Parts: sequence; C-alpha cells; structure tokens
Amino acid sequence: MEEERRNLIMFFVISVLIMAASPYFFGNGGEESVSRSSVAVTGGPKPGLSSGVPAAKAEVPVRHTEVKNIRIETGNLSGVISSRGVKIDNVFLKKYKKDSNGEERVRVLGDNGSFACTGWSSEDPNVILPDENSCWETSSETLSENSPAIFTWDNGNGLLFEKHVSVDENYLITVVDRVKNYGADTVALKSLSIVRREFPAADGAVTFYEGPMGCVNGKTEEIPYEDIAKKHVICRKTQGGWFGITDKYWLTAFIPNRKLNYEMVCRQISEDGKNICRMESITDFMTVAPSMEISGTHRLFAGAKEIHTLDMYEKKLQVDHFDLAIDFGWLYILTKPLLYALAYTKDLVGNMGLGILLLTLLLKLLLLPLANKSYRSMGRMSAVQPKIQELRKKYAGDNAALGQAISEIYKKEQINPLGGCLPLLLQSPILFALYKVLYISIEMRQAYFLWWIRDLSQPDPATVLNLCGLIPINLPGFLQVGIWPLLMGISMLLQQKMNPTPTADPAQEKMLLIMPIMFTFMFAQLPSGLVIYWTFSNIFGILQQYWIQKSDERSRSKAKAQKSR
Repeated sequence: MEEERRNLIMFFVISVLIMAASPYFFGNGGEESVSRSSVAVTGGPKPGLSSGVPAAKAEVPVRHTEVKNIRIETGNLSGVISSRGVKIDNVFLKKYKKDSNGEERVRVLGDNGSFACTGWSSEDPNVILPDENSCWETSSETLSENSPAIFTWDNGNGLLFEKHVSVDENYLITVVDRVKNYGADTVALKSLSIVRREFPAADGAVTFYEGPMGCVNGKTEEIPYEDIAKKHVICRKTQGGWFGITDKYWLTAFIPNRKLNYEMVCRQISEDGKNICRMESITDFMTVAPSMEISGTHRLFAGAKEIHTLDMYEKKLQVDHFDLAIDFGWLYILTKPLLYALAYTKDLVGNMGLGILLLTLLLKLLLLPLANKSYRSMGRMSAVQPKIQELRKKYAGDNAALGQAISEIYKKEQINPLGGCLPLLLQSPILFALYKVLYISIEMRQAYFLWWIRDLSQPDPATVLNLCGLIPINLPGFLQVGIWPLLMGISMLLQQKMNPTPTADPAQEKMLLIMPIMFTFMFAQLPSGLVIYWTFSNIFGILQQYWIQKSDERSRSKAKAQKSR
C-alpha cells in the first residue's frame, strides 16, 4: 500500500515537472541535407547577394528612374514598398502593438534583415535581369484592397518585366510577375520567391517552435536554424504546400499554387558579417518565345497567426495544413479545439482572463465524473489505512502474506487500487493541451485581465517580496514572485491538506509540503494567464473535494444510523 501511494505521488510530481520543464529538454528534429550542387542554379540567386534577387551576368542598363515609395494601407496592414528592387521589407500590423505601453506597431517584415521578394533566374549569362538595385517604373501611389500597384522594368534587350502587386483585407499580398518578350530570341527563365531573415542571437529549445518551416508533400516540416548552420543547404522537391519563417505569434510565408511543382531551398548565407537564413522556391524552366509572355503568381502571408484567419486561407487557397503554422504540439486533436474554445469564451465575455476562468469551469464540469471517481477512490483508500498499518505490523517480514491480506481488504471493501490514478491519467492529456494553448495563443498576447495584470502572456509583475515595488530594491529573477503565483501556491497547499493522508512516512510528508513552495517559485516565471488558470483550477478542485467529502460523511452517517436501528 505504501508503495502504491508513493507511485501516485510520483505521478503527480513527474506530470507537472514534465509539463513545466519540457521546453528545456525537448528540441526539434533536423532535416536531411543535400550537397550544394543539387540546388545550384547557374545564373540564379547567389548566396552573397543582400536581397536574394538574382544577379545578372550581363551588364544591367543604367537608368535614372526616380525612386518612389508606394504606401501600403489596408484595414490590417501599413507600410511602404520601394520601387527600388520592389522588395517587401516594410510591413506593420495595425492591430498589434510592439509593446503594451507604447504606440509602435509590430513589424513583420523589415526587422532583423527580413524581407520577401520575387524574381527570375536564367542559365544564360547574356540575359539581363533586374536585381535589388533596379529602379522600377510605376505610377501607383498607394497599395490597398481596391488599388493594386503595377511596376515595370525593361532590360533594354528584348524583355519587359512587370509586377502586379495586390493585397486583401487581411494579411495576404499577391505578386504576379510577368515577362513579355519583344525580342527575336526565345528565353528560358525560372520563377523565384524568397523570404529571409537574420539568424537569431540564441536558438534554444522552447515550448513553441520558431524558425523556418513549411508544408512539403502534404507534411509539415520544421527546419531549425541550428540544422541550417550545420548543413548550409537543405532542399526539398514538392508540389503546392507553403514555406516561410514563423515566430511565436507572427508568420511570413509564401503559398504557391497547389498544383505547382518547385524546389524549396533553405540556405545559410553570410552578409556584412551576419548569418542570414534564406528560404526560396525555384520552379522548372519556362520558355518565353518572341511576342509571347509568361507569368508566375506568388502569394505572401505576412501577419498574425490567428486561427480563424489561417483556417480561412487554408480553405480559400486549398493549401494543406496552413493552421500548423501554430505550434499545436503533439496533442493537436485536443489543442486546436481548445484554442477555438478559448477564442470563443474570450469573445463571449469580452475579457481574456475571464474567458480563461469560464473555460476552466467548463473543463472542470466536463471532467467532473472522472474527478469524483478519483477523489472517492482516494477517500476509500484512506479509510482502510489503519487496518493496513496493523497488517504491516502483524506480517512484518512476510511480504507474501502481507500482500494477500491487503488484497482481501481491497476485495471486501470493493476498492480498486488504481481507481484514484486512472481518472487522473485520462484527464492529463486535456490539461497538457490547455497548457499548450495558453502558451501559444495570440489571444493571450497583451490581453488585459484585472488591475495590475495587463498582459496575460507575461509573468505577474506585482512582486510580493518588495511589496509590489514599494520597497525600492531589485530582486533576482527567482525571487520575483507575483501575487498570482503566491495564490496558486496557497491553493495548492490547501488542496494538498484536503487530500487523504497517504502515509505516515515523515519523508513523504516533507516532500508534499515542499512541493507547493517549489511550484510557487517555478510558476512565478510563467505567463500570468497560465498561473491564473492553475489557481482557479485548484480552487474548483478544493470546492469539489469539499463537496465529495461532506457527501461521503453524510452517506456514512446514514449507513451507521440504519445499522444501529
């Protein structure tokens, strides 16, 4: 019996520790590398280029076209596209602030050397192609939902290049590249789309994935920066899908036509002493005969990873697994529905913190039968503890006889030794999935709750040990325990006290006492939304246990009264 209780306690400890510490122990798988020769395109994009737009072997004609800045103005996006190179490198999200206390908006393209562009490459060194310094002609002033921008560039040798740029009401920018051949020779070109960014300062394992990724042949693949640094070039041949670079809340990704065959290449380049990650798509050669034209359509998603928006584009563009740009983890079948539920409860009550409380209550009600069974089983186990302790003394040194005697007690009292553990095991996947949702949900970012909690994605800022800032001292990180983590620790201690006493072993009692203290300091560094969920989950558990204990006491009193008659 003592061993079984010990196992139950260890299950609780290991489950929570795994949930809290998994970011530091689980990394991401790598990708198969290929040689540089397998992805080389003669006359194509060179690793040393600053923009990633193909450089021409022939001399680019010198023009004096005035550089113009085309403003991007939609309901969700703002920024500028320069006619020099027509690179998309200045895009802001109107709905999202960079800092909760400031007015600057989140910049999804332009920071850390990031930009996206499209272009052409050729194996013929005599074909003159536009590069990152080419000044395109345009009469456009603004790029909006109802006002596309058109750019043209003539290579002076028989080819006229056009870019038709449009944007929708959300986060999708569409670039249609056209090449018109007014010369006398047939030209073969490959269509390119490129997204790039500097390598991050540190690339450690975290609770969510950040970095290059894509959907290749119907399966999502993550390509960690560290794999790119080791292998330099990673290549995949695929049809359709998507590829790009993801952050916790933001995504920059190209979505090719679902029937298009292309080569997805992820490479490391060096530029001005910095390491750059560049992902690109390279199509097969297309020939453009005299008096003919060819075109390539490139759709660029540059925005927030809102689940409803990603699902909308997945259906509209018929792209596979676009929702998996959000790192749902290995419990996708539970995590995504919970993310939808969280978004719904937040919209229902108008406050993310209250939405978390409502979702916690709904989950507790859903799991109520399992939790009741677990608590009642633990109560029955506690009731027979005095008899088992007597048996341990009676059969000291005879484990076989002791096991037989304990089994008879379980049979007589109709107790299942695993009755308290199995319901908890069944609840664990839901708790892990909700933990993940609260960590990755963009709805949590800069979400206000009550009073001092102004960003549920950040730790509680009200440090108790310096009286919430009244004492002007700077505490080390591990001592910055907020009010909510403290409430969580107190609720955990109360719940522990209400649980049936598993054993008289002083060592286990001390361990149980230390656990709430240890978790208080551990949870102090986690997002306050997680801590609020855990605290209210504990409070609901306390109320549930109290109700079950009182109900069982009434049942036992009633049974005794009937026997005494």
